[in-house]
Amino acid sequence: MYTCMFFSPSVYADFFSEEILDANPEVVMIQDIQLNSITFVDSKEMKRYNNTVYFVSSIKTEAMKRFQDGTIPLYRRYDIITTLDSFVYTMNQYFLYQKKYEQTQKSVFKESARSYLEDSRWAYNRLRAALKNSMK
Repeated sequence: MYTCMFFSPSVYADFFSEEILDANPEVVMIQDIQLNSITFVDSKEMKRYNNTVYFVSSIKTEAMKRFQDGTIPLYRRYDIITTLDSFVYTMNQYFLYQKKYEQTQKSVFKESARSYLEDSRWAYNRLRAALKNSMK
């Protein structure tokens, strides 16, 4: 049975904002950006995947730290979130099609993977620019 304690000492004026909504919604948004879990037989592709996981994780950790300490202004945070999300999307698509190619050896999947890898280069350049601009 749930009991409601309106006068609990742990409940204070900003409890809803900080404990339910989260004091920093941009941190939640960046935490939601994830690479899909995948494994490859090809060690070169597995290394590329692991390096991408490390890269994305490092950017997310640093961005969240700077979001929380106020180093990155609010209007720049959304540029970082959007461009990181775009980069992760293209890499997820690359890995998806690369895995399909690995499983089937059908060239159509290899071509799609290459296309997404090329797209990821553009997404990375936009991300890099957003990160650079956030430090101004």
